Amino acid sequence: MSLDLPLVRGDVDPSVALRETAAPVALVRAGEADVIVVDPAGFVLLDEAGARPSDTPTLRRLAGDEAARAAEGTTASFIGVAGGRSVVAIETSRDEARGRWEHLRAVGWRLGGDDAALALTAVALAGWHASYRYCGRCGSPVSLESAGWAARCQACDRLEYPRQDPAIIVLVQDHDGRVLLAHNALWKPGFVSIIAGYVEAGESPDVTVAREVAEEVGVEIEAPTYVATQPWPFGRSQMMGYRARTALPRPTPQADGVEIEWARFYSREDLARALESGEISAPGRASIAYALLREWYGSDLPGAPEGRGRS
Repeated sequence: MSLDLPLVRGDVDPSVALRETAAPVALVRAGEADVIVVDPAGFVLLDEAGARPSDTPTLRRLAGDEAARAAEGTTASFIGVAGGRSVVAIETSRDEARGRWEHLRAVGWRLGGDDAALALTAVALAGWHASYRYCGRCGSPVSLESAGWAARCQACDRLEYPRQDPAIIVLVQDHDGRVLLAHNALWKPGFVSIIAGYVEAGESPDVTVAREVAEEVGVEIEAPTYVATQPWPFGRSQMMGYRARTALPRPTPQADGVEIEWARFYSREDLARALESGEISAPGRASIAYALLREWYGSDLPGAPEGRGRS
């Protein structure tokens, strides 16, 4: 089974060169861009059609006077070109725009390819805009440039760009093919995921994989193998997915007791029973954690969740 990354799909052209010349609001006024709407907290506005569970949801696209009115007084960013049309994202709160809002973590895996890519970029940019309002050097307010893709300090002229923090996430198997799952102290009871962590200064991702597994659950691994990467904008992380095998045939995990409360290895049969009984719950389907687990399991996980969860 191939790895299915739910948010890294579609055929959206970022059209980077247009960022320096495109004026998002002007494009909207001229009717030259489709408009999608996001909330900086990670929610996207969906079309009312497609609300049934069996339907494929679509991003709501504003047009004409409705789009022009919505774009006034908001932060508008040029996202790229999809289907031959420029796409602009406007940022607003769910309180100010009525409609069908869903969080990207819950709906991202169900969107069509282009919509998933557009929503991912728009949510990531909106999150950056919300968090980077003041200069990191002098503390003065910043103003957005380059169609939403740069922020310039109004005092010291420092220019900042949206970025992502490198992080690893690894599916670890023992020599019997069982998968290592852990429960973080900050998560809801029963929620589990595979091991993840940020790449530290001066560290390569391969080294991070071994360090994080050893630190969090006291297990030594070998042969970390890079698989794929998926951005995760809820913390501006770039999640680099790995597979690895334990050095010992059947090690016993020892949770650190601080970040990780407990950890254990699951066979496919163990995992199915635990999920079906409600003893544990798995990562949301928009996450690379779910994608790696699904590939290992060989099909969709039993009782697969749709929504929130670790990256």
